[in-house]
Parts: sequence; structure tokens; C-alpha cells
Amino acid sequence: MTAEMLNRDLLPSNTCFGCGPENPHGLRIAITRDGSRTDRLVGTLDPAPHMVGFPGITHGGAIYAALDCIAAWVPMVLRPEGRAIWILRSANITYRRPAPIGQRIGLSGVIAHEGTAKQPMTVHAEARDLNGVLLAEADFKVVPLSASRFKEVSGVQEIPENWLRLMGESIPEGPDSSPTNQR
Repeated sequence: MTAEMLNRDLLPSNTCFGCGPENPHGLRIAITRDGSRTDRLVGTLDPAPHMVGFPGITHGGAIYAALDCIAAWVPMVLRPEGRAIWILRSANITYRRPAPIGQRIGLSGVIAHEGTAKQPMTVHAEARDLNGVLLAEADFKVVPLSASRFKEVSGVQEIPENWLRLMGESIPEGPDSSPTNQR
């Protein structure tokens, strides 16, 4: 039995650059639950040749983007009672070792510090090679925003239907209510 790919199954038509399986030009990371653990999500990044930084090495920005995405998914899945769009406020990343291009990278994310359902939380995320060697680690402060607050802060006029469904929000009715595909 295959594990539920959260970023595909919970957010259909996801075209995010990092976690969108529907984005052919993106990282297309896969995010799943970590078995019976309820405190951690895991994922994978398969660096493609176009993700190269220095020849033969995965670009650090690709690793950062993958960790950023898993950090946003951690509170969405592990603290769904918040029903929010979790956005990045700040991050601190440390690169430990180069990641060879073409070799799968394991990702993980755990809540390092949390407040109430409406307060920011800190997610600790890691990237490791297949032998478990730490490649990079980061702490992301993520902030929960309601759909209306997200629209106000971001300038986005409409929240895509796939996001409204994920957040448990009502879907607008009418001829202009077509699904859009953004993380």
C-alpha cells in the first residue's frame, strides 16, 4: 500500500513550485506522514539535472524551497484545527554538506515551538541523504492566516477553490468560480 501523498491528495491541482506535483517545472517534492508518528511529516526531493548549482551539486535554493514547503505543510496537517494558510515569516538555514545532483534527499519537519492556534509557530526541518547524513537544517517561523487575512496581506483577489476546501471554507457559487491551481 502506498502512503498518502499529502500535498497531492489534500490539495488537488497543486502547482506550487516546491510541493506542487502539477508543476512540471517545480521541485515536485512528495510529503507524507511518518508512519504512526503524529509529530512529524516526511518527504522526498529528487533533484533533477536542472536543479544544479555548482556542477554535480544540488542548488542550495532548491533544498531551501523544499524545506520551506514541508515547513508550511507541518502545521496544516499536524494542527488542522487552526484552518489557516500558513505563510513564512522568517527562516534560518544551515547547510552542512553538499547534496549530489540526482540523489534522492529525505526531508522531515517537526513543530519545534508552538503557541495557540492563531499564533506563529516554529517548524524545524531537515534534509538528509539516503544514508541519513544531515545536508541542511532550518527553523521556519510560520504564521497562520485566515483566507480573508491572507487576501489582505498578499493582495491576492481570490483564494483558489482547492485552498478553500483544504481550509474548510465555503466555496463561492457563480459562473466565475472556477478552480485555480496555486499552493
